[in-house]
Amino acid sequence: MLRHAWAKLNGEGMALPLADHAADVASVLRRLLAEPAWTERLGRCAGRPLAPLDLDRLATLAFLHDLGKANVGFWEQQFPGKPRVGHTSETAPLFCVPSVQDGPVPSQLLGLLEAWGAEDLFRATMAHHGRPLEVYADGELGKTARNRLKANNIPAAYWRSRDGYDPLEQLAQLLDAAVARFPATSPDGPGLPDAAAFVSLFCGLVTLADWLGSDTSLFPVARPDGPERDAAREAAATAAVVGRGLATLGTPPCDFAGAFGLSPRGIQAAADDPGLGPVALIEAETGSGKTEAALWRWLALRRTGAVDGLYFALPTRSAAVQLHGRVQGMLDRVFGSGAVAAVLAVPGYIRAGDAEGQALPEFGVAWEDDRTADGRWAAERPKRFLAARVAVGTIDQALMAGLQLRHAHLRAAALSRNLLVIDEVHASDAFMGEVLGQVLRNHVALGGHALLLSATLTAEARSRLLSRPCIPILAEAYGVDYPALSGTTCGPVGAGRTEAAEKPVALEAWPSIDDAVAVAARAVEAARAGASVLVVRNSVAGAIAVAKAVEDAAPDLAFRVGGASTLHHGRFAPGDRRLLDAAVEAAFGKKRDAQGRILCGTQTLEQSLDIDADLLLTDLAPMDVLLQRVGRLHRHAGRERGAFGQARAVVLVPAERDLSAYLGPVRNRHGLGPLRDGTGVYPDLLVLEATLRLIESNPAVSIPQDNRRLVEGALHREVLDGLRQELGTAWVNHAAILAGGAAAERGLAKSWCLDLTEPFGTLLFRDEDEAIATRLGTRDRLVDFDPTFAGPFGAAVERLTVPGWMAPGVPAEAGPVLEGTGPDGVLFRLADRTFLYGRWGLEAGADQI
Repeated sequence: MLRHAWAKLNGEGMALPLADHAADVASVLRRLLAEPAWTERLGRCAGRPLAPLDLDRLATLAFLHDLGKANVGFWEQQFPGKPRVGHTSETAPLFCVPSVQDGPVPSQLLGLLEAWGAEDLFRATMAHHGRPLEVYADGELGKTARNRLKANNIPAAYWRSRDGYDPLEQLAQLLDAAVARFPATSPDGPGLPDAAAFVSLFCGLVTLADWLGSDTSLFPVARPDGPERDAAREAAATAAVVGRGLATLGTPPCDFAGAFGLSPRGIQAAADDPGLGPVALIEAETGSGKTEAALWRWLALRRTGAVDGLYFALPTRSAAVQLHGRVQGMLDRVFGSGAVAAVLAVPGYIRAGDAEGQALPEFGVAWEDDRTADGRWAAERPKRFLAARVAVGTIDQALMAGLQLRHAHLRAAALSRNLLVIDEVHASDAFMGEVLGQVLRNHVALGGHALLLSATLTAEARSRLLSRPCIPILAEAYGVDYPALSGTTCGPVGAGRTEAAEKPVALEAWPSIDDAVAVAARAVEAARAGASVLVVRNSVAGAIAVAKAVEDAAPDLAFRVGGASTLHHGRFAPGDRRLLDAAVEAAFGKKRDAQGRILCGTQTLEQSLDIDADLLLTDLAPMDVLLQRVGRLHRHAGRERGAFGQARAVVLVPAERDLSAYLGPVRNRHGLGPLRDGTGVYPDLLVLEATLRLIESNPAVSIPQDNRRLVEGALHREVLDGLRQELGTAWVNHAAILAGGAAAERGLAKSWCLDLTEPFGTLLFRDEDEAIATRLGTRDRLVDFDPTFAGPFGAAVERLTVPGWMAPGVPAEAGPVLEGTGPDGVLFRLADRTFLYGRWGLEAGADQI
């Protein structure tokens, strides 16, 4: 039986003393605080540089993070059959139960915290499991409400002696060990900073230090005694910080050509402007090199010490997967092959650089080799993604740093050293826009920098994202330069446009949105004439319908992977997505291997993939989305295109010109207008009506010259207000319903947002609900198959993501059951739901349709 307080037990009955684990975590934190990337941000939040005394006191707080493990309930868990007892909220009786708090040890602890002005910092330390503690919400630390103890079922008896074990004596020994390790534990001297942003950043760093200090591969339970013990600890702390990519890394000398293999053009040449402020915005057409501009800005900010890491956030998983390889290529050219590994921050993948990890039981991960490399630790768990030095992932990972969700402080702290790049920022809906605004405010408050990218941003969105109160009137909005570079301190300033870069595009509205066979026939006719044809639908079902019709009419022209005709959308297994993406770029990219091919897909084809099409057939969508799709036309100059020398976009619209039919229930909606609950792919019919009018009145446009006019002409509030009044009562009501829905979405977002400049003692996280989980994709099911099965293109299918809306009510523990294989793919079941996976991707089983 252990007579001392312990922190961890291993499977062999050995125990790690509490003081040892405390020292491990404190050493990791102290090692983190030796890095400028972290100390400079803490100093900025504090409003003054941190002194050695401050750093030692912060390390002391980290040393005390698990002091609650001294409680007798936790100690008793060494005995079989004892109930599980925590160690965070269980510390509250030390501060609010007279029979406990008046003792010498709790009084010493509270006196120390009061002398340092560290009450909120202590609250933050106790929140190292990912959320502020309810027992410490509101009021002074020494006056924690006793009713909160009762509500949380925390008995004061946890701190009374039992069976020869005295928890307060063990706590006294822990405090003595802290004093011995950090003499600055003395109450003398000035207090610690108490700014809310400082406390929030420290909370995240303590959590990070605890994660690293709990890694038994570095800090084993069994370890040497004597002086070797401390030496091993310090070596492990350095390995944790440096080996996990958390140490500040310099930037080798490199010019733009060395980083990207080409000379800077257009917006790229101005992207490194240091005068843009902490939040910058690039507006430029699709294909103008915004990605390289963003990476060049990152390198420029690194050289000044303004940032260390990078998180590149994209709207879809497919876009992130595609961009990851390009970012890794830049890292290899600048830092040397394999020196910095970009993490693919997409749940379901375990990828750092070119290495793939394999999930093992008990949350283990096996890598292809035994090498410990920068980035691998962060790649192994989604909650670690933002701790990577460089990561490419989805926007939801960044949004979780601004919501009241577990480990939000850790995410925000890890993100703070990064340039946060948000691509396709115009795609934000009301909810996402509100959360994104909070994320940006938090990021700047913690000393971070951000760069926003868009091809089609409105003046209103620009003003909101850059926190400018004035929204330009329509006439002024039309006159804003494009392409343009803006920042919190300047702009928008025109940059990078030349007449040679203009691309004329013919626009046509074609009333065939309901006729997949007719769409396929037109695509086949163009492909027979040598065109590379891109068909983009607003729904997976619509894309599959055209792809099947193309296969029926002209199988030789259908896009294929591994001999199987298919299409491109987001519901494919990771291995199949890699094959799809590679096949798309081979057939439709800069070095496309043939003309006369037809590729069908959804919004996944709008961005990141290198697609160079001659003809576009696309469903009607808002003008900013259409321009993204038009950006896939004639992407690369100097190519012989025969009869398709002018880019042409055919927009599929309803047979009946009056869009008011879509105000109500429609059998085949094709993503147009609102569903019964007010949501939808593109619910705002006013925007769609304005877009259609622009198409009808502009049979020929020039890109990027007309971008600003087209976007504002379809999305500016003056245009939409005029349309609403012109079209009558039903449209006025439609606008009112949408406005009410958007206001509700913003209200929901505000209620969930986490403001890191609010005092820590006022924070009280809500319990995650279905609406938030669904929006962030945390209700999506990652379905693992064991044994695996052969996918439609020859690769083994190990895992599939089933969207949450496709599996409502399916228990989390439900595993897949294979039902059989047929000509259309593999049928499997999750609880009472069946699914089909084949060359058309993941579909609901016939019995679910």
